[in-house]
Amino acid sequence: MKRTASATTRLGFVCLLAGAASLHGACEPVRHYNRLQVASFEQGLPRRPYGSVKVFRDASDIGRPYEAIGMMSCEGSAGDEAGILNAMLYRAADMGADGVLLNDVPRIPREQVGGSVDFRYGWAALIGNGDQRAYRAEAIRFKE
Repeated sequence: MKRTASATTRLGFVCLLAGAASLHGACEPVRHYNRLQVASFEQGLPRRPYGSVKVFRDASDIGRPYEAIGMMSCEGSAGDEAGILNAMLYRAADMGADGVLLNDVPRIPREQVGGSVDFRYGWAALIGNGDQRAYRAEAIRFKE
């Protein structure tokens, strides 16, 4: 089969478009987005615009009825905290959430672990012996 220059150009263009389309699906909107472990409790909710999801540090800060529509977690270093929270905000928007409730990790009493060890770092739990943390949050939706 003999190909003309025009046919080869069209074939190359089609391959380029197909490759770009497949790469687009693999991209993450922000760093750590694809690393999140996500359990969605609701399906088919309309996405929210990026930047519209609010962060709540405590359930009492929400001030209105809500329901949990999913949970998210991610392991990372202490330096990854802001990036992981940002990824959770993007993922929550994609899930149709109005807010992200950071799960406060309970303190382990010092007498149970000895010394001055404190395993609580706000919404992150210390894991292992180094700098690793487990970050957890709930995606919430306000009840109308």
